[in-house]
Amino acid sequence: MDYLALPLALKEGYLDRAENLRESIAYAIGLLLSSRSGWMDFLPEFGCDIWQMEYSDIYTANKADVRANLRNAIDKFEKRLYNVSVSFTPEADSLARVLGMSVRVSGNYRENGEEKKFEATYTLE
Repeated sequence: MDYLALPLALKEGYLDRAENLRESIAYAIGLLLSSRSGWMDFLPEFGCDIWQMEYSDIYTANKADVRANLRNAIDKFEKRLYNVSVSFTPEADSLARVLGMSVRVSGNYRENGEEKKFEATYTLE
């Protein structure tokens, strides 16, 4: 099966393809985590609320609430992934980053009838 790669860039009349299902899921979650809720008129609930927060709110917010919001967004829009877990990790070079943290997403997915483990880290910039 073919999966589209992100960003969607038309090259020589074709869209790039992800190498496998795991990469496709990683691209989709990256798009979701980097999207502000409400930015798509045709799907206003797509995205996550972390981008609605002020910079200082990221550090004072209840981390459990933020993790739950991200996990709920992934559960809603990335149906291929289940048993989703979200955690935060500080960035070593946080001075070079806008938010100075990363989101680690883990879970499971099925490919060809076999359950596989998914884990990816996304830097919030």
